[in-house]
Amino acid sequence: MLGGWLGRVLLAATVVAAADRAGPFDISLFNTQNAPDAHGQARLVFGQSPFGVAVTADGRASYDVRITAAGLPDPSTLGRYSAYVAWAVSTDLSRWDRLGTVTNGDNTVGRAELNKFLLVVAAESTATSPHAGPTVLHGTSPSGWLQSFLSHPLFRGIPP
Repeated sequence: MLGGWLGRVLLAATVVAAADRAGPFDISLFNTQNAPDAHGQARLVFGQSPFGVAVTADGRASYDVRITAAGLPDPSTLGRYSAYVAWAVSTDLSRWDRLGTVTNGDNTVGRAELNKFLLVVAAESTATSPHAGPTVLHGTSPSGWLQSFLSHPLFRGIPP
């Protein structure tokens, strides 16, 4: 067993290598009726940090978000839209953090700094406009998988 600084370096390298493998930081992205042929996958990778795990000053996880998308139609087919934008959305839908533009293929879109969030890809009028367009792909961060959304405000008041 290696001790000292060499052991710590090897342990850190193992942690970094494990972060790029498939696993608990993957998010399946599901399509909506707005883009029935679209599908995708997102991977959350800890942002650069000398400590191996990146967090904000107040302790929230900080992830670089990589999205692989396919089957996205031209945004203009959905209306007056010119771009697809990825958003990290709080689970109560009160906070929408723009991550970046998404196209078919591989995209590193930005950094999500919420512990539990919804990942939404929506058509928008421009790549920098506020959120107003239809959702085409959506998924849930791994930290939200154990939450029951039956009592989510989005579903309250909807008859069975």
